[in-house]
Amino acid sequence: MEKERRKVQILTAEQLEVLRTRLAQKGNEPPPQPEKFMMGEIVRAVYPELKKLRENGYSLKVLARVFEENGIVITTNALSTYLSKLGPRREEAQPRTARKGSSVPPPTVEVRRGQFQMKPDVTL
Repeated sequence: MEKERRKVQILTAEQLEVLRTRLAQKGNEPPPQPEKFMMGEIVRAVYPELKKLRENGYSLKVLARVFEENGIVITTNALSTYLSKLGPRREEAQPRTARKGSSVPPPTVEVRRGQFQMKPDVTL
């Protein structure tokens, strides 16, 4: 069987202008909203609220229960995964401070790209 080749479409200048006008009109309208949402889209849509609640001490279990009260079934593991994917990346996150009792002191000298920092001598 041979594949059918599509015909090349040729538009007139008038058809092109009609298309431009319709596209310009669409640019002034809000995009159509889907009738149904997948779970990831739901979590993404309410992420700012979820983030704020997590910062205020709400557990994943409580947040999953709020979803369930609104007819959305989600496990705490799934919610945790979605939130971690939506949150800031590790490189973008603020650096963590050293834990108590850590033997590594925080750097005291700012090191810029392309510069080398001398490390203190260590006795063996």
